[in-house]
Amino acid sequence: MMILNKRYSGREIRENMQLLAEAYSEFAVYREIGVSHDERPIGMIRIGLGKPTLVLTGGLHGRESVNPVVLLHMLERYLQCFKAEETLDGYDVCRLLEQTSLCVIPLLNPDGYEIAQNGFNRIHNPMLAQMCRMKRIPAAEWKMNARAVDINRNFPCQSYSPAAADDFPASERETQALIQVFKDYNTVSYLDFHSRGKIIYYFRRAKSYGFNAKSARIARRLERLSGYTLGTPANEGNGQGDGGNSVQYYAEQFDHPALTIETLPEQAEFPLDCGYQRETYREIYLLPLEMLRTISRIKKGEYQKDVQRN
Repeated sequence: MMILNKRYSGREIRENMQLLAEAYSEFAVYREIGVSHDERPIGMIRIGLGKPTLVLTGGLHGRESVNPVVLLHMLERYLQCFKAEETLDGYDVCRLLEQTSLCVIPLLNPDGYEIAQNGFNRIHNPMLAQMCRMKRIPAAEWKMNARAVDINRNFPCQSYSPAAADDFPASERETQALIQVFKDYNTVSYLDFHSRGKIIYYFRRAKSYGFNAKSARIARRLERLSGYTLGTPANEGNGQGDGGNSVQYYAEQFDHPALTIETLPEQAEFPLDCGYQRETYREIYLLPLEMLRTISRIKKGEYQKDVQRN
């Protein structure tokens, strides 16, 4: 069981995923979706029985150590409710996960996580370790992977911009692994969890007004549940070097809602205090369930009636 407000290694996170899949094997499956550049497995756990799938990711940035633990704790709570046929704060977890599924990748960037937790000497490949040290960035503030590439700027979408002359989109194993997950499953939406400012971003500049209006409706419901602020089109990462995000790629390629959930206060310092885990869990643990329920209502044409009633 994942205990909140505790520090976990990348290995412990992966082992807990495997243990969860074994304990709830009738509706949970663990698989390794790829291997990092420093040869660390990238784990994913899928829960549920339905084909429509919501993808959740955390840990794209190595220094964002709170969300991977929170996502796994959240997943465990869902599985407990599913098995016991219990509701969770009014959400019928059993019904939702009989009709849909969740693919959860708590730690997409295990090399970056290892650097941020324990320093550059934990990278086994000496050439990669030296490449990272040459960036002159403190290990505790490390966002990138073991090749010193920001995964969340590496996705092949309209906003992609190379950080160096020899960069190209989807160059990284971690990027490729997530793209393949999007392709392997019948995905209906995507939530990417980061750690700066308690903000929900929904606007996708490359998409239509109708697409963004639908995403905004979903985001407002998540805003009310979490207490976070709703991002505006003006502050939706429109600066130099902000493109190539996983949410932008997913929205453009699959035409489904893709939201970024930024947890933690703006002033949180790195390395992140594991004491943020419990507070973050309380803020976001219902968001995936609301995402599934809202999308289901939209598909059934019930959402507008629900808005009018409220």
